Amino acid sequence: MTLATLGWGIVWGALAAAKLGLAVPVQWVYGLAAIPAVAGLWYSLLTVRARRAWLAMAVAAVFANGTLLALPFLFDAELRAALNR
Repeated sequence: MTLATLGWGIVWGALAAAKLGLAVPVQWVYGLAAIPAVAGLWYSLLTVRARRAWLAMAVAAVFANGTLLALPFLFDAELRAALNR
């Protein structure tokens, strides 16, 4: 979850910078946010594989990192519009 929080912090930080008038390329945001998301998804899947009793706790990490990786596919137009104002 720490890595997902770092990745989402990058996304929200870029949106805050865009709100303040600082242009941030959307490809950089996706690229930088994907690094901790991939690592976090990998660790969360290893946790599920290690013990099935941890499944309930690991599902939150899988969801948070998975949605971060799916962000370019789900909300690309909206993020581009928000970052290019």
